[in-house]
Amino acid sequence: MAIDTPSGVQLRIRGKVQGVGFRPFVWQLAQQLRLHGDVCNDGDGVVVRLLEEPSQFIAALYQDCPPLARIDSVEHTSLVWERAPTDFAIRQSAGGSMNTQIVPDAATCPACLAEMNTPGERRYRYPFINCTHCGPRFTIIRAMPYDRPFTVMAAFPLCPECDNEYRDPYDRRFHAQPVACPSCGPHLE
Repeated sequence: MAIDTPSGVQLRIRGKVQGVGFRPFVWQLAQQLRLHGDVCNDGDGVVVRLLEEPSQFIAALYQDCPPLARIDSVEHTSLVWERAPTDFAIRQSAGGSMNTQIVPDAATCPACLAEMNTPGERRYRYPFINCTHCGPRFTIIRAMPYDRPFTVMAAFPLCPECDNEYRDPYDRRFHAQPVACPSCGPHLE
């Protein structure tokens, strides 16, 4: 399909696809496949809109799914773009009735454990360390979709370093909603 053709496909992905690093995974997959469109959370799971034919993308979704995620279904419908996208983006989450699943909290992953136990690291001995592969999910959510403003972490604005990690698509904390550090996150007293 040509880039200037404003028709494409919308994929509705249901299952355990919020709070598991799914949108960053989709973004990275779209970059690898040179796809144009966007992804967002909504009340039913995740919506991906693509300009291009999705078969290779869908196969990779199932094959390379993040470890905490589970895809129950992928439905696709035709889509007409007002303007053809020129890149792939993570969009603001959409509201609506909530019919999606949130995963339970996940044990600290090996990468975060190593960081937490390495003197000189920003999060050395920080008990609330997490990334898109581990940390709190269910225990911090107030409402869906699973985005920081709807979690208890909304009370902890990101410091510049955490904000950079959150926005860096190649960081394991890219769009990790509970991201925090000793400078900006919760503390034990």
